[in-house]
Amino acid sequence: MIPEIVEIPKKIIIGRHLTLPIDNHAVFPLWKQFRTEQSAHNLMGVDLYAIQTYADWPPKSTITHWAGIEKIDGIQYPEDWKECAIGGKYACSIFQGTKSEFPLFVRELIVKWIPTSEYQLDMSRAHVQIMDQHYSVQDPHAQEYIMVPVENIP
Repeated sequence: MIPEIVEIPKKIIIGRHLTLPIDNHAVFPLWKQFRTEQSAHNLMGVDLYAIQTYADWPPKSTITHWAGIEKIDGIQYPEDWKECAIGGKYACSIFQGTKSEFPLFVRELIVKWIPTSEYQLDMSRAHVQIMDQHYSVQDPHAQEYIMVPVENIP
């Protein structure tokens, strides 16, 4: 796997987030609530953003999960949704497979590819997955655009 290095301009993502213990990735209730609200506010037809920030690296304590969409000026969003900014240099790759295969895919990128590259993991920024509007975690053919934050090795 050789990811593409991409400079992403700053984007504001709006949605819901939840901080969980690292050993409890119960994010489905978060996504269910977000998708229900997204539909109720007629905010469909756009890419979905799954964002993760870590309290430490390697992860030992908590992870904050976001479920969101890119914010567009002039659109009315649920008032209790929060904003998160993303942007910068990312190692990007496409994942297609089952949810059980996802951790291995990300591990290959972070543990095997990054150490052999001219980059290092940038833990000051979020990890991002982008899925199209029809994405379903049950579909083994569904694709996610995986973005791992990197920076040049000084």
